[in-house]
Amino acid sequence: MRGAGFFLKLPAVAGSGLLFLHSVRGQVSTNQFSFDDYLLVPVRVHLLLAKDSPTIQTTLTKDDITRILGKMNGVWAQAGLHFYLESLVREDAREAYPQPEEPSGRDGLLGMRPSQSRATNTFHVYYVKQMSVNGICFPEAIFVKDTASLRKVEGGIDEPIPRVSSHELGHALGLPHRQNTTNLMASGTTGTSLNETEIEAVRHAVFAFSWASTPEDFLKKADEVAGKGK
Repeated sequence: MRGAGFFLKLPAVAGSGLLFLHSVRGQVSTNQFSFDDYLLVPVRVHLLLAKDSPTIQTTLTKDDITRILGKMNGVWAQAGLHFYLESLVREDAREAYPQPEEPSGRDGLLGMRPSQSRATNTFHVYYVKQMSVNGICFPEAIFVKDTASLRKVEGGIDEPIPRVSSHELGHALGLPHRQNTTNLMASGTTGTSLNETEIEAVRHAVFAFSWASTPEDFLKKADEVAGKGK
């Protein structure tokens, strides 16, 4: 059986490929899932640009996204989930947003999405500079503020953006808010834990996605792509 370290040997596939990252401060250091138990879920990250609207244009870079995604996967390892970068898109926001005010509300946020980069076979995470909340999850897309701030709790993660992104993905997988401040689904804290019921729920949700993969299926697809010289 291939171990988790096998992913470190894979070439870049579908954007950034796969990378299993282990314990980082404030993240899960162990998990109950073997390599073959993992479920792999694609994420398309959008860095929205708006040169005339500094409240929208994100300053995050590709290196930032690599770090953020690594920490997110440190959180989601406890559920045997791995979010891989399907693609990273730097694009101009549509002009369907209020200027120069920060975007707000469902119509204002969703109206910023360029149509050409939308798809139905991946989660979409859009990073913007300012919003009235740290993050928000719609059925069509997740929005995260790159200036997010959180209340620190014992054992919490050491950076807000990966936690906010992970929290909103929890909502996308059907999890409600929790009052336990150390839980990933608590509002406004650095907590990252999930209980067994929540882990079972998110894995059940991912199993229903036709575009999620097991490691075996993913590696077969990677071999097919490599065999075509791509």
